[in-house]
Amino acid sequence: MTLTDILEIEKDRKEEKNWDIIHLFKTGGFWSAYEWSAWLVAVVAFNDEVRMQTKDRKPLTVSRYAISNGNDNDTFCKVGFPLKSIEKFIPNRTECLVNDAKHIAIRIPIPPATPDGEPISYDYLCTTINDWRNSQQIKERGGKKNKTTAPVSQQSPHPIAQAPGGIISKILAYPLDQRTAAENMQFISELKLQITSIL
Repeated sequence: MTLTDILEIEKDRKEEKNWDIIHLFKTGGFWSAYEWSAWLVAVVAFNDEVRMQTKDRKPLTVSRYAISNGNDNDTFCKVGFPLKSIEKFIPNRTECLVNDAKHIAIRIPIPPATPDGEPISYDYLCTTINDWRNSQQIKERGGKKNKTTAPVSQQSPHPIAQAPGGIISKILAYPLDQRTAAENMQFISELKLQITSIL
């Protein structure tokens, strides 16, 4: 499933029956959640109360990326966690709607009312999630071209090398030795997803 397919699934939220569904997609050894689902995981399921009962008490890392489509305003957020950690990050799931090798959809309880006591609405959730998304710093996907002393081939580069987001540049710029093993695995999973969407 491509990133475009996943983001289309996340946009299908107007009906109330879809407000509380988390879609998780398997990327390597991780489950990844995007956009609305990412908010449900990071804010609703793995909330402060749940998080403070864990050993490390750290919040989930939220990654926000620009979408390489020419529109500077288009971004998406995602969170990821190891496959075996679903009990930790989503302990309150109530129903499994989809369960296959690379995609699961689960339902979780969400608050029935806003902090002001008003009933939850689609517009309220959209505003809340957009505010949450916009509070996340956009991470670079790629960057400046790296200078090299190696001879440059006259042949057209492979599609991955010239892909939007500069996958090769991203790999070269990634500080592998300054990241944890989990962060490195997440990085590799993100690269795999980008490359799959190109090929």
